[in-house]
Amino acid sequence: MFTLFFGDLWSALSTVFLLAILVYIVFITVKRKGIELWGQKILVLALAGLVLCCFAVMRDDYVESLQGGTGLFPLDSIQIALAYIGGAVNGFAALSSLFVRNQKYRKAMFFILSGSIVFKAVVIEAARILMR
Repeated sequence: MFTLFFGDLWSALSTVFLLAILVYIVFITVKRKGIELWGQKILVLALAGLVLCCFAVMRDDYVESLQGGTGLFPLDSIQIALAYIGGAVNGFAALSSLFVRNQKYRKAMFFILSGSIVFKAVVIEAARILMR
């Protein structure tokens, strides 16, 4: 199990980055009553989620799948479809927050973004564990 999460550079980076994102989400959730401006929190979370996605793509050889090779997940797998849907939700939450300046809206988008990132991580990591 250790090698699954720390077996190579991309596995270690994605594991550490996922843990950092989860700590950030919990920290912001605990401090939410004292937060008045949510834009910066959304920006940090959206960028961190994007970097985590890049690490997972490299770790799971998704680029190889795109080129007709054999990555961890085939292009037509449910994991990839759910990851695409989660990515669309992430993009909507982050981009809509640029245009809607209402802080209640931005707070809601932060938690939607958080939920989407956690959902994607659970789907992909659970599939990796079950495929082991």
